[in-house]
Amino acid sequence: MKRSPTVRALAAMSFGLCLNACPVVSQAVEFSTSGFGTVGYAVSDQSYKYQRFIDDQGTFKRDTVLGAQVDAKLSAEWSATVQAKVAPSLHNDDDWSLTASWAFVSWRPGNDWLLRVGKQRVPMYLNSENMDVGQTYDFARLPFEMYGLSPSNDFKGLYVSRNWLPDVGDVTLDVFHGEADISARAYSRDLGAIFMPVCSTITGSVLTLKKDTSTWRLGLHHTVTRRRDGQDFPSHYDYGDLGGGLYAYNILGASKTSSIVNDVVTLGADMELAPDWRLVSEFARNIQKRTENGANTAGGYVAVLHKVGAFTPYVSYAKLRSMGVSVRVAEALNGAQSPFYPDVVNMSQRAASDAIMVYDQDTVALGTSYALTAQSKIKAEWARTRIGNRSATVDSPAGEDVVRRQRINVLSLNYSFVF
Repeated sequence: MKRSPTVRALAAMSFGLCLNACPVVSQAVEFSTSGFGTVGYAVSDQSYKYQRFIDDQGTFKRDTVLGAQVDAKLSAEWSATVQAKVAPSLHNDDDWSLTASWAFVSWRPGNDWLLRVGKQRVPMYLNSENMDVGQTYDFARLPFEMYGLSPSNDFKGLYVSRNWLPDVGDVTLDVFHGEADISARAYSRDLGAIFMPVCSTITGSVLTLKKDTSTWRLGLHHTVTRRRDGQDFPSHYDYGDLGGGLYAYNILGASKTSSIVNDVVTLGADMELAPDWRLVSEFARNIQKRTENGANTAGGYVAVLHKVGAFTPYVSYAKLRSMGVSVRVAEALNGAQSPFYPDVVNMSQRAASDAIMVYDQDTVALGTSYALTAQSKIKAEWARTRIGNRSATVDSPAGEDVVRRQRINVLSLNYSFVF
């Protein structure tokens, strides 16, 4: 999985570097442009939707993205970067949208310091900076069990990097703070996809060590999330008599909280085991507070890749689990239904249950990339996901119980490029 100079340059775009630069000097400002894209097709063996779009009808919407970037070098110390992409909308399941992934100004007062202000990427994963650029990694799809941790990976704010070069390797400390406007998605069996507008205040620090061709990363992240419409989040449902001897959870009378808090710890490693052999692994623990109805999860993956000429086959195993009170609450709400209850009561119990992001799944994937050129790859992957008790990655069909204890086979074929 060694990367060419072209690919390594693209993976470093977040630092204001450019790929295949075409400088145009105008009033001492130097411009460069680059572009990237993935055209991806995925199909499963199930009729219900998985990861928003994948079913037995096939879709191009899960993995397809097109983007372009402009870098402006204003001086030896100052630069600016704007990156825009076209991808499925994060506000509904029907539209495509053009958004600015990055729009920031950088100041590098010396070789060891870098400060950026504007819209940029949260450095939560090994591939955070380049996760939209499929050419820079060999997986057909970055494992959802890790990379689906957050509904948005961008924020607007301040980012400070400090670099050291001790004998142990190249060490970088990143510290950041800002806000992200997000549309958090949940799927209701009765109401369909629901997108809740929220705003998260994000603070974090990430320590990265690079030595030779290996990378290790440790991240600590803290977020406080509020609804943008001014409403509160339900935090606890009481069970009791709703009147007339009808016992169920009181959805309308739920206890509320104005914000929810997430503390996330991430670990990652990309190591060269031997020439042309790599081990890549990431893990995250997401602890959610101030509500019984949140995503309290642990997830991650491990993958082995082997380069053979232009091919890089790989095998990976990923797992995502929810834990704690949220799992019990979701199951209790789902079970608090009866054919003797009014439809509105049954619907309220199901909707409250579906709104809780509970995950219980693991995925085995076999795939390969094939480098057509130094700037383009074809990728193919077969993945089998086992759904345990339930998983919010699945849109359970209307009128049925939540999907549980099933297998989902997904075939993916992608073409990724940069220029």
